[in-house]
Amino acid sequence: MSGGHICVCYQVGEDEIVGWIRRGITTVEGLGERCGAGQGCGDCHEMLEELVEDFGDPAVSDLETAASHARR
Repeated sequence: MSGGHICVCYQVGEDEIVGWIRRGITTVEGLGERCGAGQGCGDCHEMLEELVEDFGDPAVSDLETAASHARR
């Protein structure tokens, strides 16, 4: 990991994003809710999706989706 900013709009770095992904936040929308990444211009969405693919656990993704729907 480089630790550089992935989301320039909100100054969110790779390390913080990967930390959220490892805690089970495995969607661009979920990352935006937790740390702001992806909520500005949207240029980082592709990189966020790549980080989710690289560091996310598919089993945890199902838990986040269920929790997200339960909050609505």
